[in-house]
Amino acid sequence: MNILIISDVYVPNANSSAILMRDLALSFVKRGMSVDVLTLLETNIEGMAVQESLTIDSETEIRVLRVGNLKKKKVGLIRRGLSEILLPTSFYRGFKEYLSDRKPDIIVCYAQPITLERTLKKIKKRYGSKIYLVLRDVFPQCAVDVGAIKQGLVFAFFKKIEKELYRVSDFIGVQSANDLKILSDDYSCYKDKIELKYNWIDVEPYEQKEIKRDFRNEFGIEKRMICLYAGNIGKYQELTFLGELIERNQDKSDAVFLIVGSGSESVNLREKYGHLPNVMFKEFISPEDYPDLVRQCDIGLINLNRSLTVHNIPGKLMGYWSAKLPVLASINPGNDLFELIVDADGGLCSITGDLESYLANFNRLYESRKLREKMGMSGYCFVQDHFSVDMARDKIIEHFVGVERNV
Repeated sequence: MNILIISDVYVPNANSSAILMRDLALSFVKRGMSVDVLTLLETNIEGMAVQESLTIDSETEIRVLRVGNLKKKKVGLIRRGLSEILLPTSFYRGFKEYLSDRKPDIIVCYAQPITLERTLKKIKKRYGSKIYLVLRDVFPQCAVDVGAIKQGLVFAFFKKIEKELYRVSDFIGVQSANDLKILSDDYSCYKDKIELKYNWIDVEPYEQKEIKRDFRNEFGIEKRMICLYAGNIGKYQELTFLGELIERNQDKSDAVFLIVGSGSESVNLREKYGHLPNVMFKEFISPEDYPDLVRQCDIGLINLNRSLTVHNIPGKLMGYWSAKLPVLASINPGNDLFELIVDADGGLCSITGDLESYLANFNRLYESRKLREKMGMSGYCFVQDHFSVDMARDKIIEHFVGVERNV
């Protein structure tokens, strides 16, 4: 069986979405399947070695094609919108030139960007491929929530694309029960193809006993309690609220907030909080080193914008729990993530904007190593039971039994 994974990010990008799709690709290979990956050339991340053409991993034989497109990070909204519109053309052109010799039985597409519906439609029409859509942000509604776009012509344009994306997909996996309900209500004609599909992770790299890269020594924070935020720094995260927590805890010299990542708000965040003695910013950690980093930290931070009406369970949660870190979360009202953290007993959660609750939760974890260890272990057990990458792979394949061809 031939699998084609389409995602705008992939390793060596350390974005949680990139790692998510890499883990899934490796799981497909483990089951004896051929895997191709169609992704973007990472021209906007400093220090990354990338190639514009097709590469083949010597161990897994996964073919990874990185195609060029307009830069879409750290640019204005018009430039980013144009990049999103041109993306499906770039992807399909690259697919035809490099990957069309192996007909895909199943396409697993990570969205957003939702404009990839045009790429999916063309490949499906040509080869009769089945499509599983991994839907992680309900766009364009999430962009409206944070003020990135407004109701109007642009919103209507993307809503039309969104509906077509759902139409062309054979199955759609959303990451929360509330998103499942909302999408099923809004698109009732497609409700039979929409299902709950949590994020997944390969736990094994987080279970290694040997530390290959000593980040505590490298960053000069050997004995301090490390509170880690790793991921995108944009409007959806509202990390200025985390900044308020950092400001209120400057007196705790034995704790440091380590913020790893980049995004549209990273410059502003550095300018506003970079002078504080208890915060440290780092832009890039390779996926190979990331498990080492998480294992050396004490608390995992999750932040979501208070204005979001859609539900989001960030992929970084899986990494934190795999490394037995308790989670300190600040999220939008009504998000399923609150119940998930409570059910797992894997951390403490408050609503973004409720600073007193946020401070109280932080202090509980800060003051009790025993509580941190208990919640970290509970989260780890929860991941083992519910978020196995092999489990996610098998549930995707089960939808398409009988689609394998002799090619």
